[in-house]
Amino acid sequence: MVILSWPIDDDRLAPLLSGGLTLDHWGGDAYVSLVCLFVENLRVLGVPAFPRKFEEVNLRFYVRPEHGPDDRKGVAFLRQLVPHRHTALAGRYLFREPMSATALSHEFDPALLDVGHGLQRLGYTWRDCGREESLRITAAGEPYFPVQGSLQEFLTARYWGYNCTSGGRVRAYRISRGPWSLIPVIEHELKWHAEIVGRPEISDVMAGPPASVLLAFGSESRVHWPAKLRQCASRC
Repeated sequence: MVILSWPIDDDRLAPLLSGGLTLDHWGGDAYVSLVCLFVENLRVLGVPAFPRKFEEVNLRFYVRPEHGPDDRKGVAFLRQLVPHRHTALAGRYLFREPMSATALSHEFDPALLDVGHGLQRLGYTWRDCGREESLRITAAGEPYFPVQGSLQEFLTARYWGYNCTSGGRVRAYRISRGPWSLIPVIEHELKWHAEIVGRPEISDVMAGPPASVLLAFGSESRVHWPAKLRQCASRC
């Protein structure tokens, strides 16, 4: 999983917030991220799904509930691109996520992305509005876990997802997984049109260089069934 992140003013993201949620911050800044990942062994409600392997590109920002315990920090998605229409339809219907289908491909062998293989080169390519976009990175070094309180931890230690449904309701779903280890990134090359993949409110911010580029080893994850977020205001 590759995570490119940009700090952004609250005023840019505030109009995109759903009721009952507030922006989460690190170092006084909110963040928005472009994430490229590869899903393996997908199951839906415990049942193997087809396809079980596919790429995903998503655009997310970092939120937490306005009320309740502070350990429910999570993400809200602005866009999620997947390569199959039925995957997109299932995501939109079951989890109310903004999924859409487009052509995606990857340029790496997932089996080689583990400890001891030295230099790692990854690439993702996708199409959006008829244009080809791509991300390539080179990483090397010993895996490490983010330091508590660091930006790396802020961006990766997310165990909740939030979205907005009709009628001003926010649905929350818990993600059960282990912590992600990281590999130091040496260089990256992002070729995209931020005004297309992004949103008008944030595209100029994401057109600049990211403040953080992470290569994270994912882990086996379980996405729990979503439930209505309590104390949600009707602001969607």
